[in-house]
Amino acid sequence: MPALPEYRTRKLLERYGIPLVRGVFIAPGQDVPAALPGMPVYVKAQVPGATGRKSSGLVRRADSMEHLPSVLADVLESGSAGRYEGTLITEGLDLKAEYYAGCTLDLGSRDRPPGGMLLFSASGGSGVEDRSSGLLRMPFSLLDPPSSEDIGEVLPGTGPVVDRRTLAGVLSGMIDTFIGYRLTVLEINPLGLLDDGSPVVVDCRAEFEKSAVAEEDREIFFPGDLPRYDDSTRLEKIVELINRDDPSGTGFFRQNRETPPEGSIRVATNLCGGGGKMLWEMTTGARTDIFTMNESDTSGGLSAFKSYRILRVILAQDGARVLLLTGSGMAFQNQHHLAAAVWKALRESRTPLPSLVRFGGTDEDRARELFERVRDSLPVPVLTFPPEVFPNAMVEMIDGLASTGIRERVSSEPPGSYGTSIVVENPPGEIRFYSERWVSKDAPPSVRACPTGFLRWNGEGIEADPDARCIGCLMCETAALLEGNGEILVHLAMPGEVD
Repeated sequence: MPALPEYRTRKLLERYGIPLVRGVFIAPGQDVPAALPGMPVYVKAQVPGATGRKSSGLVRRADSMEHLPSVLADVLESGSAGRYEGTLITEGLDLKAEYYAGCTLDLGSRDRPPGGMLLFSASGGSGVEDRSSGLLRMPFSLLDPPSSEDIGEVLPGTGPVVDRRTLAGVLSGMIDTFIGYRLTVLEINPLGLLDDGSPVVVDCRAEFEKSAVAEEDREIFFPGDLPRYDDSTRLEKIVELINRDDPSGTGFFRQNRETPPEGSIRVATNLCGGGGKMLWEMTTGARTDIFTMNESDTSGGLSAFKSYRILRVILAQDGARVLLLTGSGMAFQNQHHLAAAVWKALRESRTPLPSLVRFGGTDEDRARELFERVRDSLPVPVLTFPPEVFPNAMVEMIDGLASTGIRERVSSEPPGSYGTSIVVENPPGEIRFYSERWVSKDAPPSVRACPTGFLRWNGEGIEADPDARCIGCLMCETAALLEGNGEILVHLAMPGEVD
């Protein structure tokens, strides 16, 4: 998911009147200005999407002007994987209390429509990940957001705060910012409380969908003067090629450049939506026994064809021991189709991983039922979860899964060559029909499973209906393997060797 660093997120909050700690941004190559916030100050590398910057050495304190040059040098030497946009220097404040606040998209539930979710903790700052169990979660409507009075009524005990109205007003403004800019994630951590009882934003970050950015806001989200760089890994370049020939939805993948802690379990992730990413980071951010190998997001209505191809890349990461796929922003992606993509990727990858998979959204029950049916034929164990189970519960199962090995494969590739094939241009793929696997004159289950009528049966083989469209859902192949005789397989070419 594209992300905004702190200095650009501050611009969004400032427009909605939210109080910010004083700060000065220094672009690469600029001299340190003479006018700085009073000492001490915090020197922060501005890296889009970076979390846990303090533990990574990307945030450091300077107690004097004489100390500042060496601190600036240390921050730059800490490394930022080529994404460094500049440095933000902010005033160091004495805070009476530190809170955590976040907004994310909420998938909803059977009795609650999709909308937004306000997250709040009376204990914020560094290490909030260890305290995620104490979060207040308040669902809200994107069309009729709560007032500050509504928010004040549900705030938990907040320590030194006597009058909650001011704090609730900041949270209300945060929700307005989240909705106004159509963000997928907005975090303030910490939201500080000064001696006089007034709140102030000390640090913040945001994530967004490119297609949701309004024309008048493009300069904040896509500044034209950012430094150009290309530090892409081989696998990241493959995902770039996938996005080029199939631009539907969000297909984001970036590998972690940090060195894994000794003895940590390396987890490959596909966090479908900004909410899943935020919950995962809060669960694992302070842990040294789990190393997140990549950032990844497949959401926004992309096809199962594309989900499969990106999953193949995620599974190919050297040293990965477990796959975790979860999210809370998957309302536009059919979960049964996503499950078909996960099943296909685990079958066909030369490096399948034991998996924790959380489905939430349309056809989520059918998605879990699919894995109940195929569980014993998979080369690796797969545990599935409903959306009510959050990553902090799933993460405790990683150690046990990582110790399992790969079982003997059950091949789904039919013998011999295929006969008829249909090439789909968008989303790109090839539907192959193995005629020796289906000799009946009646239409096979694979054709009947096509939800759009794109596949037709002519009594002897398959053909495409020119008035219908293939949506890349993989339902034909899934039905062929589960209900038919393996008469159809979908070939999805990878634009590079992945495993």
